[in-house]
Amino acid sequence: MTNHLLANLIQTLTSERSHKPIRFDEFLDQIKTQGERIFRNIFQLFHDMIHFYISEVIDEYPGDTESIGFLKYNLDELFINDTEKPFFADRLFSNRLVNLAKSFRLSSAPNKIYVFKGPAGSGKSTFLNNLLDKFEKYVRHDDGLMYEVVWRIPYEEGWEVGPRRLDDIDGKSFLDAFGKEAKDGQHLHPEGVNFFEVPCPNHDNPFLLVPRQYRAELLRELVVDDGLRKRLFKHKQYQWVLKNEPCTVCNSIFDALTERFSIREIFAMIYARRYLFNRKQGIGISVFNSGDEVEKSHVRTNEKIQSFLNEFFQDSNKVKYVHSSYANTNVGVRALMDLKARNIQRFLDLHGIISDEVHKVQDIEERIRSLFIVLMNPDDFENVAKQSGQDSNELDTSMKDRLHEILVPYVLDYNTEIKIYTNTFGEQIKLRFMPHVLENFAKTIISSRIKGRSQAIEDWIEDDRAYTKVCDPDFYLLKMDLYTGVIPEWLTKEDRASLKAEVRKAVLAESEKDGHDGFSGRESLHIFNEFYTRYAKKRPITMRHLYEFFMDEHRHLSSKIPRDFLKHLTDLYDYEVLKEVKDSMYSFNDEEIRRTILNYLVAITHNVGDTFKNPYLNYEEFQVTSDFLDIVETHLMGYSASNYQRSKFRDETIAEYASVTLAREIKVEGKKIEETRQFLEMYAQFTKTARENVLDPYVGNSNFRCAIKEYETPDFDKYDTKIRERVKYLFETLAAKYHYTTDCAKVVVLYVIDNDLHRKFK
Repeated sequence: MTNHLLANLIQTLTSERSHKPIRFDEFLDQIKTQGERIFRNIFQLFHDMIHFYISEVIDEYPGDTESIGFLKYNLDELFINDTEKPFFADRLFSNRLVNLAKSFRLSSAPNKIYVFKGPAGSGKSTFLNNLLDKFEKYVRHDDGLMYEVVWRIPYEEGWEVGPRRLDDIDGKSFLDAFGKEAKDGQHLHPEGVNFFEVPCPNHDNPFLLVPRQYRAELLRELVVDDGLRKRLFKHKQYQWVLKNEPCTVCNSIFDALTERFSIREIFAMIYARRYLFNRKQGIGISVFNSGDEVEKSHVRTNEKIQSFLNEFFQDSNKVKYVHSSYANTNVGVRALMDLKARNIQRFLDLHGIISDEVHKVQDIEERIRSLFIVLMNPDDFENVAKQSGQDSNELDTSMKDRLHEILVPYVLDYNTEIKIYTNTFGEQIKLRFMPHVLENFAKTIISSRIKGRSQAIEDWIEDDRAYTKVCDPDFYLLKMDLYTGVIPEWLTKEDRASLKAEVRKAVLAESEKDGHDGFSGRESLHIFNEFYTRYAKKRPITMRHLYEFFMDEHRHLSSKIPRDFLKHLTDLYDYEVLKEVKDSMYSFNDEEIRRTILNYLVAITHNVGDTFKNPYLNYEEFQVTSDFLDIVETHLMGYSASNYQRSKFRDETIAEYASVTLAREIKVEGKKIEETRQFLEMYAQFTKTARENVLDPYVGNSNFRCAIKEYETPDFDKYDTKIRERVKYLFETLAAKYHYTTDCAKVVVLYVIDNDLHRKFK
């Protein structure tokens, strides 16, 4: 049994971790099928890594012509699952990160330092640790395939065949000069020959060892995918494949070998091995904290390798195996955790490398092509300026072209804020809250992080009087919804229609000034813990508890919350729960409304007391009554319509029915009655009025209120059938559609009735 388990373990580890170097001809064969993966620099790899971990993408408004691509990316696999400490990326930050990755993929990334900037407590360090941990795992996955050069130089006597220099292949196909054996799949390296392994210190892609003048021709022969071939020659992100030189060490080894070996024999010494990141060893990923010691010597070498090269080439200056620490993270990630103490000098050094694009190591020139990441607090530039002896404004100007800022503010998406609470305190906390109340707690916290009025919203919404009962005057609540990708239902038709792409972009652009003040992530957890501890036993937790807690003068929390914000938040809550109760009370059948309108359209062409056969309802008989006409017209015009207004409306409806609906839309255009504009408008208005007034018959009914309180008790059976059926339907719909428990449903319905919410929003 033990042997069997060990065998399974060995097989699993072999498939996951066996990364033997492959010959150069095998590497070229892989380009045919995996060229998209093999030809990736660190920026393209970053793009693919981010998208590899995106488990879901949601567009709530797929048909919206004014969409700006502000999508809901599920990054749990990247930042939460299988991590020591989760990082919660809200929708704003997720889109910033994905857009950054897309920019890497679509063009040749410029030489920049990528600065992730945010206030203390925003989770920057957690973000970077999780990002790099998943990066390290990604390059071990098949999708994260990367190759680097390793030389296998033979040191047995008699292997030399005779000199053939690089210019000997002029006028020939590179593959021909490389040797037919490469095409036929035969081994280029003699069997049984001892070799010394020399890894490329800069982790170069093996393809760079093909002389530049032959790469295009070779790719045309190798790459069978027309799309990839076109991208290789046309797109900026692949320019490096045709233009980049190999590192100085590999170049010098190649040149030195051409003096003693044929080109075919030299390429037999080139192997490709998996380039695997290892943060602990500083290979591919290297992270520096401000307290880490600065290297005394920037020059690195390997005495054993240098000794072999000196002896093999019989010249100590022919190949200098020297490099800097930057070479360890070439085609990788080099990161500074903060900008303090020793990291300030490291940052200034990075800026110098980025500006010059070349790093000097003794007499050797290194070209560094890494992804440089720096975490920064808002005031860190002042520290850098002091150490560099410059004014902070001058420093900012000089570095502006070399820095790309990505903001990591406090969470501004209330859904993400709730995820933080449930991760810390458990999913069961949701069971203690009335629907919307936990969400409103998160909104209260986030309100402290939003700065001032929104110019973008003020320019968009011309008349804000329509929102006095559902939103605060500074539109914080509207902005919060837009930050989560939600367009609230309470917007007027006019404002919804004028919500153009440029308006959305302007609102989201304002998010860059938000999230830098207010309650930090740590403070919000402390506040929630205090709130939950106090009210958890008073289940369910309601808006009254929320208001009471934040307005408690002894806690001094209200000073960070916008003035009267909780009042406006309560107004919006009232609007939402009233809508849910109305929707749950509404039991009109769509077919019932359809039949009512079709009977009305025919009835108004007859007199009260007449009986007719409706052609739209299989000629069913129907008698016209005053009560029927009054009920329908009340739904279409409202309760306050006078007899004169009703008579005028009826005449206009008859005229439109005869001249437009019948004469043109049905007889000429061939529409069905249900497809005509008149029917659709009447149907929509009838439904809207029926929903709005569904509570009116029950609000003053004491039996209805008592039946709500006694639902699911023995006393409930004493009420008449109509009330029991209506209450039962209400509770079942609240549970199925809005996830109310019975206790919460009782609380919310009584809250709506006792506070006359149906009149508040009439």
